Amino acid sequence: SAKMARRGHLVPSSVPTSSSDPAPALTLRKEDKLAGHNGRVFDLQASVKDLSSSQPLRIAAVGEKGGSVWTFDGGARRHVRLPGTELMRVCWHPDGEHVLTGSAEGAICVRDASSGQTSATLQAAREDEVYGLEVLSEEGLLAAGAGETVQLWDLNRATRTSLAAFTATESGVHFGGLRNPDRKAFVFSIAARGRILSAALSDGSLRLLDSETLQELATLCVSNEAPALATAISPTSPLLACSDRAGGVLLWDLRQLGRGPLGETESSGGGAVHSVRFVPGELLVTGGDDRRLCVHETRTAQLALQCCASVLSPLLCVDAAADGASTRLATAGGSIGLVSDSNIGLWRLGAEQEQKRPEEEGGVPGAGEGVCMVCRPCGQ
Repeated sequence: SAKMARRGHLVPSSVPTSSSDPAPALTLRKEDKLAGHNGRVFDLQASVKDLSSSQPLRIAAVGEKGGSVWTFDGGARRHVRLPGTELMRVCWHPDGEHVLTGSAEGAICVRDASSGQTSATLQAAREDEVYGLEVLSEEGLLAAGAGETVQLWDLNRATRTSLAAFTATESGVHFGGLRNPDRKAFVFSIAARGRILSAALSDGSLRLLDSETLQELATLCVSNEAPALATAISPTSPLLACSDRAGGVLLWDLRQLGRGPLGETESSGGGAVHSVRFVPGELLVTGGDDRRLCVHETRTAQLALQCCASVLSPLLCVDAAADGASTRLATAGGSIGLVSDSNIGLWRLGAEQEQKRPEEEGGVPGAGEGVCMVCRPCGQ
């Protein structure tokens, strides 16, 4: 059976640092926005992770009232609509020409990124939402989270090859109350790197599996009081992150899971953290109900806030791409209230001296929408 690893005491990070010199102050600057969505945006993904690639940048986003694909080719910008409703998750097909969308009706659709047309539909569930999509290989292996399961699909044959179902931990959160009489533990997010696949569950746990066999390797306790909402694995170091609906963010070293978390943020009381993403520089970007885009360092137990920016609506999704010495971020979200921003925000994260002052550029685009730029821990 899988080993249960509780939070325990925080331990010093064992991740090596490249230099003892203090890191330069960071800034977040909003550079542009993409309009075209109606309703909340639940997920987005960039087609490339490094903008030095010869491939043009594309951003796919999905939400309450369908989805969109934007293509940036030189100075040109093209926009294609993805029809549908309640599209919960999106990721890029390995061929770079299609996107995969997961719906609230349990369907995974393969869509042409240039036309939006659906070429194939994979039925992952009948009554449950698809809350996780992660391409595992260039050969077309896809991991999907649907209901209380993680599934492996062969995209070339449009067939499911494996399935693992979860049961809630005894001390876990009973998500849904009377609407979930069987106390199911639903998958809300998945992430993968190599043979490790992580799944954030509604019972407040994070499950680690072998991405090839779906054998469960470990169960980490994120919270006994709130569902785990998002998970991420660093592409460059052995770091694993997870957030919960109470506003907490935890960080582990995959090599030392038994020692407990390396770090943990203090909940600001602002509500759920819906998205976590590792970006170059061993930084962790988070977004949630507190309407802040936050950047944390990952070298200390405090996961100290390096910079943040405020936005109009709760942030539900974040993605990133390296761009030389800086990082480009795309964010989105929205709310069911009277004030909801369904635009995709485009940001640049970099060292303070590398970026122009806002007044030198005539102000930060979007500043009138409630955006603030802060170079050090904000909230003051």
